[in-house]
Amino acid sequence: MPENTNRPTRRRRFLTGVAVVSIAATGAAWSGCGDDTEDQVDEAIENANEEAEEIQGSVNEAIEESTDQANQALEEGQQEADEAQDAADQALEDAPKP
Repeated sequence: MPENTNRPTRRRRFLTGVAVVSIAATGAAWSGCGDDTEDQVDEAIENANEEAEEIQGSVNEAIEESTDQANQALEEGQQEADEAQDAADQALEDAPKP
């Protein structure tokens, strides 16, 4: 009887060993592929950062241009308001007095 109980134990040990080696081999294969994937992810992040910087530059230029246009319109509007005020003051002076 001791021989019969020994066979299942050996079989279990063998199957356990095969499972451990299979898991280790799979892990080694995945870790080897991870470098390529990691490089691809790093490259994608770098590309995204470059695009974000370009977009930010475009946004900054658009903000600057809009600010310049708004300031110019404000100055022109102020000048027109001053001219209208001057014309109104002149018309008030030229108006006949009772």
